[in-house]
Amino acid sequence: MKFGVPVGNFGAFGSDPGIDGCLEVARRAEELGFDSIWVHDHVIIPESIVARYPYNATGDFPVTWEAEIYEPLVMMSALAAITTRVRIGVSVLVIPYRHPTVTAKMLATADQLSGGRITLGAGVGWMRDEFEALGLPPEHFEHRGSVTSEYLAAMKEMWTNTGPSNFSGRFVQFQDVGTFPKPVQQPHIPIVIGGKGEAAWRRASRLGNGFQAIATTPAQLRAEVDQLRAICALDRRDPDEIEISLLAGMRFTEQPEGAGREPLNGSVEQIAEDLRAFGKAGLDHLVATPFLASGESQLERIVGGMELAAAELLPAFAG
Repeated sequence: MKFGVPVGNFGAFGSDPGIDGCLEVARRAEELGFDSIWVHDHVIIPESIVARYPYNATGDFPVTWEAEIYEPLVMMSALAAITTRVRIGVSVLVIPYRHPTVTAKMLATADQLSGGRITLGAGVGWMRDEFEALGLPPEHFEHRGSVTSEYLAAMKEMWTNTGPSNFSGRFVQFQDVGTFPKPVQQPHIPIVIGGKGEAAWRRASRLGNGFQAIATTPAQLRAEVDQLRAICALDRRDPDEIEISLLAGMRFTEQPEGAGREPLNGSVEQIAEDLRAFGKAGLDHLVATPFLASGESQLERIVGGMELAAAELLPAFAG
């Protein structure tokens, strides 16, 4: 199993230590032997959100409008400059928010800066309020799955066509344009599809190199992997080509937690048990912020959690 750490560009450290906290997490992740570092994506957070957050029981988005959000594609280039080994991913980029030619250019540049270490996690988005605040056409939200698939296809065209690039779709068109430089990685930057449900699994089968689950248990992940593999069979796609990852939290407590605990929360032994269960369910790559249950600052809790995970879990599970 591979292990990745989100660097916290999405409000984790506020203004103190702010962006320096993100960079410190990235440096420590590489030093401690983690496989990857990740950024998250939102552009703006409306003060009042009507849309229901789909990844918790309450439906309330856990971040408010005051949060400091460092732009993910810019951050990926900064992370490329301060690391040498870890992969650098975005989990997930809301693809309809940005014109695909700009996104493709920025990611290709980051891939050049990193020497070929960029991973694109791609999602359709869920917050109608943010689509509206960005001034996007209403159809971009209503048909965000189709927009995402088309934008990804256009980006692949830009990354792979060595002559003038051409694309003609419902939502984006360009003709006979130069799209250099190309990414270091061939044939293109790996694409990991995030989300839940059949549409996400189909997109992973047809356009992705990986699938990333979120807010799931080992049993739920097993069911998702089975559904994805069935769709791959229909598409004549080898399911073993698709890396299965999970975006989650990891919270270490000194004492074991009792009944009703969330997966990857509890003592080292309990979390190790969860990792074994997720591995049996088909998990290849865990992307999780490891927290200590207590600490003087958010940065200390995260770095301490990373150190504990590196000492107690990575030697047994990494590979």
